[in-house]
Amino acid sequence: MADAKWLGTAYAHPDDVPAERWAHSMLSRQEYVAMVRDRAERDQRAPKVGELAPDFSARRLNGDAAPFQLSATRSRPVALVFGSYT
Repeated sequence: MADAKWLGTAYAHPDDVPAERWAHSMLSRQEYVAMVRDRAERDQRAPKVGELAPDFSARRLNGDAAPFQLSATRSRPVALVFGSYT
């Protein structure tokens, strides 16, 4: 049995996935391996708990011309809601 934390992720090692599951999966084994490797690499670049979030700006949905800038909210709590508003 392979390591439970494959590539530092919670994903199962492909050798631990039963053959019948691959038959019904939307991903091939190779696609699964590529996806997990990509996510593991991306997670290495992500901010860790307790670190400052990277600064960004985003257009406001209320029509305000000034974009929202995360750095303008330093030392204040911020809740970000991502979703589709169509």
